Amino acid sequence: MRRRRKFSLSILCFFLLAAPLFWHLGAGAAEAHVRWFVDSNATIDNFEAYQITDPAVLIWTGIAISLVAISIVLDSVLPEVRVVGSETRHDFIELLRILTGMSMLLTAYEGAIIAPHLIAYGAFGTKLVFLQAIIGVLLIANRFVRHAAILLIILHLGLTIQFGVLAAMEYLIMVGIAVFLLINNMPTAELRDRFKPFSVAILRILTGISLITLGLAEKLFGAILAESFLAANPWNFLPALGFEFFTNRLFALSAGFTEGVFGVILVLGSTTRLNVFALSVVLFSSNVLFIIEGNS
Repeated sequence: MRRRRKFSLSILCFFLLAAPLFWHLGAGAAEAHVRWFVDSNATIDNFEAYQITDPAVLIWTGIAISLVAISIVLDSVLPEVRVVGSETRHDFIELLRILTGMSMLLTAYEGAIIAPHLIAYGAFGTKLVFLQAIIGVLLIANRFVRHAAILLIILHLGLTIQFGVLAAMEYLIMVGIAVFLLINNMPTAELRDRFKPFSVAILRILTGISLITLGLAEKLFGAILAESFLAANPWNFLPALGFEFFTNRLFALSAGFTEGVFGVILVLGSTTRLNVFALSVVLFSSNVLFIIEGNS
């Protein structure tokens, strides 16, 4: 437990020290392609970026640190939850395989790589789209899953070449899924049993890094994109609940910090199931909003 706490504090320190690097990456990536479902050259009247010393930023920093600390404390106090049985684990792996395959096919149909806003371009991009479609077919058909997982890692490398390091970090979750499927489809039971304990940890950590990167690059340091999106899509529901002070600017800041907290807790591995449940509610709600608004 003591080693785990030291490791957790080390991750937090690294996250805080790396923030300026994310700021630099986020500022440059906004010009690379469509992000936050708005044009890369989006502008907004009277836009003013938050400063680190602004009261809202300081308050959210305190809230974020408190939430992470509470998660670490709860993890040491709450009873240990038993590991799910092999049948439940098998069902989860099958569901992950099928949904990932569907995602690959649907995104390929849109001419994009992994995410709908990463539109492929050029001959190299076209090859990546076809590779993605092949991965989707293999995963859905449950054939050569191990090979499909390796191809998914190669696809992510191609994404890095076409869209840059920041886009690749935002979707490291796909590498986590690929490694998870690869380990759980090893050719022998001995290999599966040897590496299986690492599969969940790798998926969890890479998903956390994706969330942290998205929160920083698209909502905190890419706030102009988030505010442009909110100006076009009335997702800021808090003023309607009586919180008149909750402007789009503050809403974008809050969304970025919240996503970052989810990511940090995933990386640390504390209260993972509670964190994933809360994250699932947020993601489900946002997708329902997209469907209601008629956006595929």
